[in-house]
Amino acid sequence: MDKTVSIVRCGSYNECREGIDAALNLIGGMEKFVHKGDKVVIKPNLVSKKRPDSSVTTNPDFLHAVICAVEAAGGIVTIAESPGGPYNRTMLNAVYHSCGVTKAIEGTNASLNYDTGFTEVEHPAGHTIKKMPIINPILEADVIISLPKLKTHAMTSYTGAVKNLFGTIPGTYKAEMHFRLDDRQAFCSMLVDLCECVKPTLSIMDAVIGMEGDGPTSGKDRFIGLILASANPYALDLAASSVIDYKPEEVDTVRIAAERGHAPTAADELDIRGESIESIRITDFIKPQSHFNLLKLINLPPALNAMLVNKLASKPEIKYDNCIRCGECARCCPPHAISMDSGRPVIDKTKCIRCFCCQELCPKSAVAIKRPLLNKFMIKFLK
Repeated sequence: MDKTVSIVRCGSYNECREGIDAALNLIGGMEKFVHKGDKVVIKPNLVSKKRPDSSVTTNPDFLHAVICAVEAAGGIVTIAESPGGPYNRTMLNAVYHSCGVTKAIEGTNASLNYDTGFTEVEHPAGHTIKKMPIINPILEADVIISLPKLKTHAMTSYTGAVKNLFGTIPGTYKAEMHFRLDDRQAFCSMLVDLCECVKPTLSIMDAVIGMEGDGPTSGKDRFIGLILASANPYALDLAASSVIDYKPEEVDTVRIAAERGHAPTAADELDIRGESIESIRITDFIKPQSHFNLLKLINLPPALNAMLVNKLASKPEIKYDNCIRCGECARCCPPHAISMDSGRPVIDKTKCIRCFCCQELCPKSAVAIKRPLLNKFMIKFLK
């Protein structure tokens, strides 16, 4: 098990090439991971069409700096991603342009992936899923470099190196997995299975400006000023989630990875190079409303627990003043719990599986996370 994670300070995206080089040098340099002639796929976080200066997606200057570092080591770069929604050339082109990726490859030899094919990959060692569709450029790469953002997440509380690989699943298959695995722990177990199947070579986290609150798309920008890097995505997530003051057991992907022996059980067991976690920990980082779940704090019989879920769990709610009636929330809803029959989105709470895809993919941040008053009141006294 590789326990090494580098953490360096980076004050702005104008300095990110130096910061990336510094982070990589602490773990052996890019040359340790990329050799001349290697086909290198860089997988950024491009969840949907967002402005390049938002904290939602991997910053284009950050992406450009990584491309340059890979090419300096002799790698041949392709940028690949399967964003939310349909996986087709039109969607890819729109996301590449909106997120600044087209500009990020200027002055380099990097190419953008438009191959929308995928392959069903057998993964017998999977705990939750034994077969998964993976986009072709990932399977054809010699080296896979993941560029996650440091953000909160409505469904999984935190999104990082492991969650970023969900973008290797093609288009609407992601919605199918949400529907099949509507329990948070099962979904996070699948994410760890997926990470083991894809086996990224290197993860470099854009934590210069992250997102707090109701991420991964509707939270608030938060300056963090860091770059993290590791060959072990699980170790990186343990370190990064600790920086924003999550305990390992609060992030299911981190907890499950530790249980399977992919990472230590505590951040103080990591080999941290550069800044210590204690010196940079952010204790007031705002967590998503959905993170505060009363059912985590009390032990109930399974039958009673199931009855209380719909009463106490956080749920999505449409902010009609922001809504433009585009219908994207209805199109992306895995259980088809949102209808547009009245000309505006209406959520059937009895069908909602709390995956928060509607909140994640709404182009106008018109979906909020609603935490019941009883949940808020009781947590105040129980946590």
